[in-house]
Amino acid sequence: MWAVTSSKGSKNIESTYTNIATERAIEALRQHSLTTWWRLTVLVWLTIGPLTLWQLRSEISLLLDYFTWTSVYYGLKYNFWGAVGFFVCVGLAITLLIREIRHLTLGISPIERKRLENQLSQIRRQGSSHPLWSLVNRSR
Repeated sequence: MWAVTSSKGSKNIESTYTNIATERAIEALRQHSLTTWWRLTVLVWLTIGPLTLWQLRSEISLLLDYFTWTSVYYGLKYNFWGAVGFFVCVGLAITLLIREIRHLTLGISPIERKRLENQLSQIRRQGSSHPLWSLVNRSR
């Protein structure tokens, strides 16, 4: 039914295939990046989270008895390492959730797309010795 007789027509088919393969590779890289960030977030919550809770155990018991925002403020102000751990855990989780919600509602931002395209071109330049080579070529 489709007869491609000119070299220009076959070139369009090849460029369409290349665009689809590139889009799939970019999406695979984005999914890999997202999975890596989720793993890092879970790792931080499983390592730093319990240490932070242990550091803040006396303030937490005080908060359970008499909760005020002032006690939260002074509890974090005078326990530097507990506050750092708390803000790292919560900040990483909130950042990840905001990025994912933004991606679901607006799609890939131009800056992130450019970063992923640069990463994809670097992977393709390096070839099969790159650790993500199989991830990119699986999407072809």
